Amino acid sequence: MKKILSNVLNQIIPIMIGVYLGFALNNFGENQKTKQQVRTYKEMLRNEIVENLEGIAEVSPYHIKLSKDFSKLLQSEDLKKEFGAYNLQGLQPGVVYNSAYKTGIQTGIIQEFDLNLVQILNRCYTLQEKYNSFNESMISSSQSRKFPETESEIRSLLIITGMSMNDIKYFEVKLKQQYEKILELL
Repeated sequence: MKKILSNVLNQIIPIMIGVYLGFALNNFGENQKTKQQVRTYKEMLRNEIVENLEGIAEVSPYHIKLSKDFSKLLQSEDLKKEFGAYNLQGLQPGVVYNSAYKTGIQTGIIQEFDLNLVQILNRCYTLQEKYNSFNESMISSSQSRKFPETESEIRSLLIITGMSMNDIKYFEVKLKQQYEKILELL
C-alpha cells in the first residue's frame, strides 16, 4: 500500500508542480503585458494632455486680448465708429481632445492607475467637455445673431461676448492647472 501511495504521489507531485508553474508563468506574462499597456497608455495620455495644454496656451492670449479690447470699446465715446474700425478676427475657440482618455475608459486600463489620479483625470476631462461645449454654444450663438447696426445692439454684443470671453478665460486657467497637475502625477 505504501508503494502504491508513493507511486501515486511521485506521479501527482510533478504534475501539480507543472500546473502551478504554468499558472505562475501565465500570470507573470499577463502582468508584464498589463504593465506594458499601462506604460503605453500613460504615454498616450501624456501626449494628449501636452497637446491640449499647447492648444490652450495658443488661444488664451487672444481671449484675454478680446476681453480687454471689448471693455475698452465699451468705454469709447463713439461706439459705432470704434466698433466699425475694430478688426475682429473671430472668437478663435480652443479645442481640447479626449481620445486617449476615452481609450483608457473603454479598455479598462485606467483601472490600473492610482485612484487619486483617476479622480483628477475624471474632473479634468469633465471640465474639458464643458469647455468644448461652451465654445460650441458661444460660436453657434454668435453665428445666429444678425450683424449689430445700432449702438444698443453693438453694446449688447460687446457685453455678451465680453462675458463669454471671461468664462472662456476661467475655463482655460482651470484646465491649465489641471493639465499641469496631471503631468506631475504621470
